[in-house]
Amino acid sequence: MTYSKILVTGATGFIGSRLCEKLALQYRLPYRALVHNFSKAVRIARLGAEMAPGDLNNPAHLEAAVSGCDAVVHLAFGSAAKAEENLLAACRSAKIKRFVHVSSMAVYGPSPSLECTHERTAKIGRYSEPYSDAKVRAEKTIQRAINNGLPGIILRPTVVYGPYSPFVISIVRDARAGNVTLLDDGRGVCNAVYVDDVCDAIYAALSDDRALGQAVVINGDHAINWRDFNLTFANMISPRPQIANFSTEEARAFWQTKKPSFRSNLAAVKKLLRSSSFQDQLETVPAFRSAIRWSKKSLKGVLSADRISALAGPAARRPNQTLPLVPNPGRIVREDFRLEFSNELAKSLLNWTPCIDFARGAELTRTWLEYSGMLGPSTRGERL
Repeated sequence: MTYSKILVTGATGFIGSRLCEKLALQYRLPYRALVHNFSKAVRIARLGAEMAPGDLNNPAHLEAAVSGCDAVVHLAFGSAAKAEENLLAACRSAKIKRFVHVSSMAVYGPSPSLECTHERTAKIGRYSEPYSDAKVRAEKTIQRAINNGLPGIILRPTVVYGPYSPFVISIVRDARAGNVTLLDDGRGVCNAVYVDDVCDAIYAALSDDRALGQAVVINGDHAINWRDFNLTFANMISPRPQIANFSTEEARAFWQTKKPSFRSNLAAVKKLLRSSSFQDQLETVPAFRSAIRWSKKSLKGVLSADRISALAGPAARRPNQTLPLVPNPGRIVREDFRLEFSNELAKSLLNWTPCIDFARGAELTRTWLEYSGMLGPSTRGERL
């Protein structure tokens, strides 16, 4: 199928930017990028991309962005309840010929059952987990439109990595700071898929009619464990970082204690007030400058150096010492995972197959990390 123009929402994101590159340089298809924040559009601006200002919450923006397009690839994450409804209304007005919605494996929830490994038996619902529930809400809105005649396909990528991947960048930054951690020694299943394979699946969904009306998982051919995924990128840093391990139970218990309360909010305010960077900002205000300087002089006169250091907080007490960071709630959801997803339906309906295994994908990502300077000298004890 040929298209006069394809609208790409979420075009400045990790997957969206790579898709724009491949649309321009490999697939050779005309497209328009919907851009919410132009300060994040540097990567696609160099392609000479046609960019339309737009907000999923603004129906007028979307009407203008879809005008003249006959296909839409929807990658943007609309947090508002009516985001997808606004986009679909614009698509109906433009009579688009193909709608590809890029969802996520998150629609299966934080603890999917075995039936979710194959799309034909998988069910999605509400999980009281904000990201999963938001992705489910969006997907169900799209599916209702498909059931009512929208020529659409839903893709559910798994753990997407590659250059510019937030997962990879986070691991490398932690490694440089000496804060590499594993959850349950990294035994969880990582359903990793390289970003170019996801883009090829999107291209296939634009080209093939057999998957119309379907929701298909886009996954690599061979799952790995999270230990291999995390340490492959962490060990690109020299010297290799120390590794700390937390159990899932420990990590969950830690974050349970961090739920907002009056006491935790008060502690956060105290931490902010004793922050040197916050004090530096306050000193730029004439009304506070003299008071802060007087306070510092007074403290030096009545308190010991150790006590002043204690008040300044952990970062000031241990400038060259870092502590293991407990895996955050997002990591707990991703890495406490025991299922490998099938990609057989995508292969059969889209005539697609992943071409880049993890070893090759990691090398390609390493090349980008080197070029971008992220594998430079270790900054342990410093804030990145």
